[in-house]
Amino acid sequence: MESFDFIESGIVFGLQNAKTLKQFKYSSNDFATHGDAYKFVIEYFDNYGDVPTPGILTENFPTLDTSAQTLDLEYAADIFKNQLLYRQIVGTFQQNKTLLQENPKRAYSLITSGLNDIGIVYDEDVISYDKTAEARLQEWREKRLVRTTEGGLLGIKTSLDTINNTGVGWMPGELISVFARPSVGKTWFCIESAAEAAFNGVKTLLISTEMPEAQISLRTDVVFANKMGYEFSHRALRNGGEIDEDSYREFLLKLNGRPLLICDHISGQTSMTIESVATLVRKHSPEFVVIDGAYLINSGSGRSKQAWEESHTLFYALKNLATATNLSIMVSTQANRAAADIFTPPQADQVAFGDALLRASDVLLSLCRVQDDPMRRLLQYQKYRDAESFADLSTLEWNPDIGRIKEVHQDY
Repeated sequence: MESFDFIESGIVFGLQNAKTLKQFKYSSNDFATHGDAYKFVIEYFDNYGDVPTPGILTENFPTLDTSAQTLDLEYAADIFKNQLLYRQIVGTFQQNKTLLQENPKRAYSLITSGLNDIGIVYDEDVISYDKTAEARLQEWREKRLVRTTEGGLLGIKTSLDTINNTGVGWMPGELISVFARPSVGKTWFCIESAAEAAFNGVKTLLISTEMPEAQISLRTDVVFANKMGYEFSHRALRNGGEIDEDSYREFLLKLNGRPLLICDHISGQTSMTIESVATLVRKHSPEFVVIDGAYLINSGSGRSKQAWEESHTLFYALKNLATATNLSIMVSTQANRAAADIFTPPQADQVAFGDALLRASDVLLSLCRVQDDPMRRLLQYQKYRDAESFADLSTLEWNPDIGRIKEVHQDY
């Protein structure tokens, strides 16, 4: 086993930015020889927003092994973990050495309990609560920095001021769902959500199971145009009607670099599966995925299932995908026939094919028309993370022909 001095020096020198500091989930007490140097790195970063240079480190801690500066951090962290395990096991026996001679039965119980506690820390399936305390403090500091100096919004900006005003948008690992009866506007809402994220620089993957890319792109054109100060009619773009051609050309040129990817099929597959969606995510590394018509995705189980069982498998797989890849996923699906009144927001128990979507989702939204006002939609918050308290209903200005879908006020 390589020396504690060499490995710990390599770690102290290898912590070069906020990302590496966050990934290294140990405290200064876990070090055998250079805990003070590690603590100095953390405090230096907190005070100055950067890590100390090797020169500053060696000036303040001359006992660091400078030959470890080129040591790979990932390798050093793996060795450090084994060294820590070794020291904790030896320490457990050392603490009970005297008792082992005087009361072997009691010593055996304490040693066994101590080894079990160590095993919990190194079990890949669980996390020791106290061992992540420092990481949680660092995470809060980073969130606080965003809230106070970088626009004040954590996560991805949404299309809803009601949510943005809480200071937390769509967050990594979340499944956001919207459901409604046919013809209410789920596709337009999905396009608006994807466009809003991409407009703000978030790499977004928009997947449609019902509509070809060409139609999705035309709808996206008018939504993006509205955000950029242009106004085109979707109806005119679709049927060749009258528009300002020069303005349209100018707008399309300005789209260059917008981080939006659109997918309407998977090559070589007759149907879209959860596995193929996961492959797209791995291939293109989006931060936000929007799936319009998620109920048409095949869970890929390979066997015939009841509709509710298929729905359960699908939506929990999507939630797991969001968690495993640390991205936000939005999906749309149908409300069932019990929600026949298209002027009343469908309720959580009216999602088609059972309640799996309700249980798997972090945020669940339902959408309906407004009677006698085709230029409005009502959005109801059926489920929201941490039970944030705000309006039950939001009213949306709804003019998709010119790409204007915007929250205008809240109904209490």
